[in-house]
Amino acid sequence: MHYEIAGSGFPLVLLHGIGSNARSWHRQIAAFAAGFRVIAWDAPGFGKSPDLPPQEPSIRAFALSLRELLDSAGVKSAVVLGHSLGGIIAQQFYGDYPEYVAALILADTTQGGSANLSERLRMIRTMTPRALAEQRGPKLLSPQAAPELVQETIDIMSQVRRPGYEFAAIAMANSDLKGILDHIRIPLLMIWGANDTITPRWERWPDGAALEIIPDAGHLCYAEQPDLFYQAVIRFLQGMPRSNL
Repeated sequence: MHYEIAGSGFPLVLLHGIGSNARSWHRQIAAFAAGFRVIAWDAPGFGKSPDLPPQEPSIRAFALSLRELLDSAGVKSAVVLGHSLGGIIAQQFYGDYPEYVAALILADTTQGGSANLSERLRMIRTMTPRALAEQRGPKLLSPQAAPELVQETIDIMSQVRRPGYEFAAIAMANSDLKGILDHIRIPLLMIWGANDTITPRWERWPDGAALEIIPDAGHLCYAEQPDLFYQAVIRFLQGMPRSNL
């Protein structure tokens, strides 16, 4: 499993979305490394990580891979931050291995299921990764996004591989994580880009969850407004009891 690591201190794990890889977190890796041991993985089937062994696609398979990665890195407890697909994996990880999670941060994500599975599969099976990225990538940002960020988003998304993308798309569509956070016992932060048209905000919030809306940002709010995203996360972490970290 490939991952990027930087900094020292309490571990902060970054989980990317279905059209990304660890490279998409480069701003956050640099910023958070000043106070945390930042670990940003390439999920199985993405970036430089190998595909998962042949099996029925499931989010639980990603959660198990994450546990194995943390075990190999000697991490017993971490703040887990997941975006989109990464947020779904983070929820499953908390449900399966709660002892590893000191705090949970979910950005622009859902509780599983997808009405877009057939379209996702059609695109990855009939289009090149570059063509898919050129069609899909700009929709992840607000209309005001800088041209260079749009190009970066397309370049990163064009690195997707069909097996990994298909596995993740089917796993998301088959997942149903409702109930996992109903009785959450750790600090929880929910983040959305104000202009996110990909993942609508949840109708029901877990009790005690903090909420941050990032203005002038679409689905990739952490890339589009990295300073505001950083500040939102730091406020949350600084407000946590010291015993959690």
